Amino acid sequence: MKLTVILCVFLLLAACGGTATDINKNATANNAAISATPAAADAVQTVTIDSPDGVKLVGSFFASEKPNSPALLLLHQWQSDRHSYDDFATRMQAKGFAVLSIDGRGFGESTKKADGSAVTAGRNDADVKGMLGDVGAAFEFLSKQKNVDPSRVGIVGASYGSSLALIYAADNPKVAAVALLSPGLNYFGGMATEPAIEKYGDRPLYIIAARDDKESADAADKLLAAGNNAKYGAKVHEKGGHGTALFKVGLADDLEAFFADRFGVSSK
Repeated sequence: MKLTVILCVFLLLAACGGTATDINKNATANNAAISATPAAADAVQTVTIDSPDGVKLVGSFFASEKPNSPALLLLHQWQSDRHSYDDFATRMQAKGFAVLSIDGRGFGESTKKADGSAVTAGRNDADVKGMLGDVGAAFEFLSKQKNVDPSRVGIVGASYGSSLALIYAADNPKVAAVALLSPGLNYFGGMATEPAIEKYGDRPLYIIAARDDKESADAADKLLAAGNNAKYGAKVHEKGGHGTALFKVGLADDLEAFFADRFGVSSK
């Protein structure tokens, strides 16, 4: 009887030992997979940034794991939100960039102030001043993130977002490069871009538009003439539409090549 009990205990322990060994093997395999391919939850973070006048700006932050990485701030067009850049942001993150896209005030999730009061999208001078404050807050936030090289932070803006990008960059020499998608000469009557591009100076700048978006294509031509800088680049497609609709005609390739070249990152 004792021999039978001892034998049963031995067999039970052996079985548990075998099960534990299999579990450890599986854990090792799973850990290897996680380290090789970051979990989706780690690839993008939802962040909140305080604007100077109390608006709670909501953004998506695509971090870089490599020290001293270049970074991009992405500004969407009117009646859109930060998610219009999701695919592009993911692509640039894979190239070694840190990326922050934000919802402009009154759009997406950027619709509240710290006191809980509602924020709507407006177009008057006070609204434009607030928008520029938002860009500044987002730019400073991005520049201070872990692994970001603050000397290599650029801005991409679409439509009215391109005006904000250029006007803000003209007054902030810390902006290393700017890309304008479907620019305008004076969106809302209070966002003049020709004086801004003249002030922007010798830093890298790239303008992208489409001829079937005539107003933006004409604005691109006039901005290049106003800037009068051989270092500025432009690409005007025959067709492509407005703002981030240009992603359908190779915009991501154009932007990647521009920023990779200016920031010394391989585009391969």
